[in-house]
Amino acid sequence: MSLHEQVQRQVLDRLGQVFITARQAVESVLAGQHRSLRRGLSVEFAGHRPYQPGDDLRRLDWLVYARSDRYDVRVYEEETRLRTTLVLDASGSMAYGSGASTKLEFAKLLVAALGFLMVRQSDAVGLAVIDATVRSHLPPAGTMGHVITLIDHLETVEAGNETALGPVLESLAPALNRRGLVILVTDAFDDITSLSRALRLLRYRKQEVRVLEIIDAGEETFPFHGTLEVLGLEHERPVRLDGDRVRGYYQQALSAHRHQLSEACHGLGVQLETIRTDEDLALGLARALAPRGRGVRR
Repeated sequence: MSLHEQVQRQVLDRLGQVFITARQAVESVLAGQHRSLRRGLSVEFAGHRPYQPGDDLRRLDWLVYARSDRYDVRVYEEETRLRTTLVLDASGSMAYGSGASTKLEFAKLLVAALGFLMVRQSDAVGLAVIDATVRSHLPPAGTMGHVITLIDHLETVEAGNETALGPVLESLAPALNRRGLVILVTDAFDDITSLSRALRLLRYRKQEVRVLEIIDAGEETFPFHGTLEVLGLEHERPVRLDGDRVRGYYQQALSAHRHQLSEACHGLGVQLETIRTDEDLALGLARALAPRGRGVRR
């Protein structure tokens, strides 16, 4: 089943037919964050960018093509209600999964659904895929063709290299040159001090920030017994462990890490929400966007 079909079946159909409360929560939050009413289709020419599949062919600049043999589209400054950049962590640790899907598969579906819902609200949405670098960056746009391009791109994303959330977000920050919303979808398995510094920079650059922490149930319960050979997903050396003996130490370390993440987000005014891969995606989506106090975790 393609990502398009999964979004339709698992989120959009259910939001529209069964989870009326969830749909209203999502749409009211998005509407509540709008800065102003939309003023027409476009108000000011901003430049050109290369044509991407899904772009409106009416925006192609044929004069540029005649001069340079290059397909460029005209870009306008639009008075959109909200400009959102969805940042997807596609590092190696996101490949873990103890259930029906990995953290990355779940996160891709979540990001696709967020993109669709936001554009349906006439907002602009972009995508950045990161691990140890910014692997790709699609600037925000507000057309359904852009969402299709975004989802098509998500279909090709696979778990990659080591995690470097802090430095990568700092390198991405200069590209976010207009006030907006940044939603980071990650397992946050990285140095919290470095991540905090990057989140502080985003806040300084007038970005509202939300962190959606994706967690697998197996990462919380550590349901492993006996002698284990643990293979790291980010090129760490294999380690042999006694699952029963290390479970308590592991859970204590994980709890301390997540507490540090929660405290860092709270101190920066960043809303943190945990979403588990075994929970209903539609309800998790609505809960993640619920208008609650900053830095609040379920």
